Amino acid sequence: MKGFAVFLDVDGVLNTRTTVERSPEGYTGIDPLRVKVLADVLSKYQGGDIILVSDWKNMRAEAGDYAYLVSRLGQYGLAISGKTDDNGPDRGAGVTKYLEEHPEIKEYVILDDNKFDYGANKKNWDRLLLTDGIEDVSYASKTPAVEAMLFYDFIRMVG
Repeated sequence: MKGFAVFLDVDGVLNTRTTVERSPEGYTGIDPLRVKVLADVLSKYQGGDIILVSDWKNMRAEAGDYAYLVSRLGQYGLAISGKTDDNGPDRGAGVTKYLEEHPEIKEYVILDDNKFDYGANKKNWDRLLLTDGIEDVSYASKTPAVEAMLFYDFIRMVG
């Protein structure tokens, strides 16, 4: 693990309602250009771990859609380093628990298209970037953390 992590939602970040591509199991697919934006930003940030907060984390590793996600990320040199352990609207609690279990992560951002319970923890809230596709990003907090500001700026540069 590196000292930086991106807690990644998939739906609403790597795809949107306008995504045409379909997953192997017929759901909304993943836009390759949005994965490229994520890869380019992580490259500018000098790397980082990808931790899934998305409902996609609940898929079996051998499931067609999960393999598709892994493959799509892999096309741009990205890999999933971990997954949070939470259900439904408790994503913020899942991030907090993951960070407690991985003290090597010193900096992080959260990319999600929903607020869930992220606001229950100020540190998470200040690092949450709300998306409608990764290229359409905004701060959740009125006082975003430095990591969120830097990540936001890199998205604007490459997106």
